[in-house]
Amino acid sequence: MARPLTVLMLLVLTGCQPAETASSPDKAPYPVVTEALHMQPDYPISHRFVGRLYSSTTSQVGFELAGVVDAISVDTGERVKQGQELARLDDALLRSEAEQLTANLAQIEAQQSLVDTTLQRQRTLESQGYQSQQQIDELLSQQNELAALAQQLQASLSANTIRRQKSKLTAPFDGIVSQRQLAPGQVVSPGQPVLTLVPDAQGEARIGVPVRLLSRLEGQPQFTIEVQGQPQQATLVGRSAEVNPVTRTVELRFALPPMDNLVNGDLVYLQVEERVAQPAAKVPVGALTSGLRGRWNLMVAAPSDGGYVLERRDVTILHSDDQYAFVSGAIADNEQVVVMGLQSLVSGQAVTPGAKE
Repeated sequence: MARPLTVLMLLVLTGCQPAETASSPDKAPYPVVTEALHMQPDYPISHRFVGRLYSSTTSQVGFELAGVVDAISVDTGERVKQGQELARLDDALLRSEAEQLTANLAQIEAQQSLVDTTLQRQRTLESQGYQSQQQIDELLSQQNELAALAQQLQASLSANTIRRQKSKLTAPFDGIVSQRQLAPGQVVSPGQPVLTLVPDAQGEARIGVPVRLLSRLEGQPQFTIEVQGQPQQATLVGRSAEVNPVTRTVELRFALPPMDNLVNGDLVYLQVEERVAQPAAKVPVGALTSGLRGRWNLMVAAPSDGGYVLERRDVTILHSDDQYAFVSGAIADNEQVVVMGLQSLVSGQAVTPGAKE
């Protein structure tokens, strides 16, 4: 009896259902904002390389001689003029040497005077037949020997004077002391830096660039380099002959125009554009949605029965920045891609494409 009862109840319930109404009319196409895709044979990648600012004639100045630093007249941050004394070595030994050489020279000059007088007397006696030629030859030899000794002492005195002059370190140009490496009382060796001078003249930017991008820079007359947040026109003046083993870049040198408040070692930036030979289309970042298996999608308004319906297209992002992306994939030139309001759209939906106001 259970089965006939079940069938009876189903018949009753079916009879209670309201009659099926006619199908509702299709919804009006949804308006969307679109842009036409433009395929291009390549796409640009903008690289930003960082470097440092150097003065074109920054110099680490030091003494040519070894010795003990007696005094340093300037300090970090001070401006100096060309020829101004910066530091000096203790020259007590040189002054003592000069006094000794002067005394030796005076002794030689006294001996020369005696030989000259004796030679003159001997020549008088020779004319009277009281002197031999040998004695006169000996006096002439002494005269020549003393003259040579006097010349040697004069040369030693000149060398002493030069060493005393080089014991004073002077500024090779007008500039600012950027660093002080030593203090009075320290022993220095020849060429050891004492001070670092930075001139007030124009600066130089040194920036490392990968080898593969060097061809992009050849023949370019001017470059824009960002210095302290401001773009400056620069000229490429040279490059390194080898690759840096750490950064794998080649250092380029750019001449900057004269600028105020340049700080040696400050960071500078160079923008270089690289063209990648691969077909791509430029789309707004907001037009992309995430797809399956790590891919990205675009919504394209494709023609259909006199109207447009949405189609989801898989694309690959080749390069992107904050605003635009270059993509390739299942897209064609001049197709209309939806760029706004993607969160309320689904594939297969009828739409009316329109340009952004």
